[in-house]
Amino acid sequence: MNNKDQILVLGAGPAGIGAGIALGDRAVVLDNCPDLGGLCRTIVLDGAVFDWGGHSFHTPHAAIRDLVFGSLEMYEQTRDARCYVQGEMIPYPLQKNFPLLGNSAIRRECASGLRQSNEGNGAANLEEYLGTRFGAGIARHFLLPYNRKLWGPDLKHLAVDWVEERVAGPKDDEDKLTSCSGKRIPLQSDSRVAYPARGGFGEIMRALAQRLRHLYLGQEVVHIDPLRRKLATACGDVFHWQQIISTLPIPQLLKTMNDVPPRIKEAVMQLKGLPLALVLVVIGHSVDTPVQRVYSSGPEIPAHKIVINHNSSPYLRSLPHHGILAEVSLASNQADGDLQRQVIQGLQLLGLIRSADEVRTTRILRVPAAYPVPTTGRQAVVRQLKTWLAHRGIISIGRFGEWAYINSDEALNRGLDVGLTISQCDDDFDLARAS
Repeated sequence: MNNKDQILVLGAGPAGIGAGIALGDRAVVLDNCPDLGGLCRTIVLDGAVFDWGGHSFHTPHAAIRDLVFGSLEMYEQTRDARCYVQGEMIPYPLQKNFPLLGNSAIRRECASGLRQSNEGNGAANLEEYLGTRFGAGIARHFLLPYNRKLWGPDLKHLAVDWVEERVAGPKDDEDKLTSCSGKRIPLQSDSRVAYPARGGFGEIMRALAQRLRHLYLGQEVVHIDPLRRKLATACGDVFHWQQIISTLPIPQLLKTMNDVPPRIKEAVMQLKGLPLALVLVVIGHSVDTPVQRVYSSGPEIPAHKIVINHNSSPYLRSLPHHGILAEVSLASNQADGDLQRQVIQGLQLLGLIRSADEVRTTRILRVPAAYPVPTTGRQAVVRQLKTWLAHRGIISIGRFGEWAYINSDEALNRGLDVGLTISQCDDDFDLARAS
């Protein structure tokens, strides 16, 4: 193959791996990290297994499920998640399980508000949607404070186009599409989730990457010349290309090019990423609960989400040291020591550990942009940016390539779709030329 016919895939996360698999020998996959997987990587700390965020595998795409389950052994189980509300722990999601709360006043307020709610149609922003969709009680006691804890105090600048795929409805007969329907549905109290039978979530990416024929890690892209179809890396390597599929964050991608006009630079500044602190806590024994996730809306717990990762598989449960991960949003100004102490105190309050003496090791991983913030108007901005890039031979996909709040399975699916579309177009062109 002439190297000018190469298709460069930037990023070896799920979207990049999916595109590389679909393109086969034509794809050259580059990633600046020494390890693959993007935000789906796994880290082992003091014998405990953590992921970069709380991950489990569930997908509405039958082909993606078959691909993953055909690449490595997976373990599947019913999800066990809880909501912590003013000192009480009930099953997730709260909007369907608030009758289990011991506080009768909160129960009545939630039930009363729900009777007056509507479908949330026409809501202009997330704050308005949560109040009209779930009623004043559920919104006030959990959904509003939880989302403010995650996204920040102003929910009026957030769109609602993503909510129906993420936030479960309040009635039992909702959100019951089949698991392989092609459309994501919110997780329920009885949802089935999967995880690698051995190791962490990153093992999925490692297994899939075995299908890539040309994968180069530790290759940071520093310059892209769309006119000459050249790409240079920090290592001094130069790649020629016919087309680029980029899964890099769009702002990072644009910094590698010299010909970016002011209007595009102004547009990209409207995209916001959410910083997270991932607090890794290792305890010297197995956890004392079967719970896999705890969602907390109150200020007494610094994390909005607690991940008890070792309940993801029997293999992880069998390890002598277990890991608990706390996702803390907007914690960039907090010193590591203070944040670690607050998280450990929160774990004690939740009953996940009995005392701080159980903690063997802690570490904080700071992720500058863990989630693309779903601001109003971002879709129009992304369309503008993707169109400009496409005219230069660059297709932008993935969570931060499309600024879409999607999971790894959806990113993998979009990567496969793009790669298969390119391959089919090339086959059609070759067939037409031969005839």
